[in-house]
Amino acid sequence: MSKYRETPCKYYLSYGECTKGREAEHKGYCQHCDKYCPRARVRHINKKKQYNEKQRSKYSA
Repeated sequence: MSKYRETPCKYYLSYGECTKGREAEHKGYCQHCDKYCPRARVRHINKKKQYNEKQRSKYSA
């Protein structure tokens, strides 16, 4: 199962509810809205890259 690394907008409340009065659908419109502002600056870890580096170090050592 995939995990989406999108950060919700601080104006997004729930599906169909936005404090700015926009059409609130986080996975679609909110990411392209000109009023989009992320709730927090979150660093997303690239798990695939982390796994590959671990495998490389295991065989090269």
